[in-house]
Amino acid sequence: MRVPDWEEYLKQVLSHVKFKYDHNSIYFELRDHMEDRYENFLKEGMEAEQAKKAALTCMGDADAIGEELNKAHSPFLGWVWRSIRTVFIILVILNILPFLSLITSGFISIFESYENKTDSSLVYSIDLDYKEKIYDTTLIIDKILYYEDNTLEVRYATWTNPFSNSIKWNSSIWIEAYDEQGEIHRGGGGWKSGSYYGRGQRSLRDIPSDTTKIVVYFGQNGEIPIDLTEGRVMANES
Repeated sequence: MRVPDWEEYLKQVLSHVKFKYDHNSIYFELRDHMEDRYENFLKEGMEAEQAKKAALTCMGDADAIGEELNKAHSPFLGWVWRSIRTVFIILVILNILPFLSLITSGFISIFESYENKTDSSLVYSIDLDYKEKIYDTTLIIDKILYYEDNTLEVRYATWTNPFSNSIKWNSSIWIEAYDEQGEIHRGGGGWKSGSYYGRGQRSLRDIPSDTTKIVVYFGQNGEIPIDLTEGRVMANES
């Protein structure tokens, strides 16, 4: 309810309150109080105009109330409160961001898929589902595939604690392969999606068919040996 006399009264009160950021809340609090009084006067049988004036009279002197409200809403305390509130909001946002990123990455991961090799036939595959936690990140090695063109492929994923202080946005792996003579084969390439959860592929080329072991390196201290002679499923048998 906007009553001209009430509006002038409220403006007079607010003219004394120096911390302008509180004007809006003070305005509505006082106006609601006046409307409550107005409704009570109507229930007591007063005419509308008489009830409006009575509600205004009951509020008291605008200057006196304004001075008291100015003490309660001092600029110093107001700015302190606004600063604390701003810091709190920032902290809340910073804590929500990991959840949002987590939800987003989880949603994206549904549509992520490994890139199937089409230029060479599969010789064998090994299903691992190997998991190891290294610091705040869990490395999941899903599968190893070996192709006729001597390409060895490792499919993996990483899951990082969203509240970790050592978030790795793009944690990829490095592979070394060993044949029966113990010779080391390095190199290759691949891709890795970056997020709290993400999938990746890495391939080594020109890997001999008698390769018996690979070592997966992840992070500074992650060294994971994998035996390639166990769990093979030959393509012509599947």
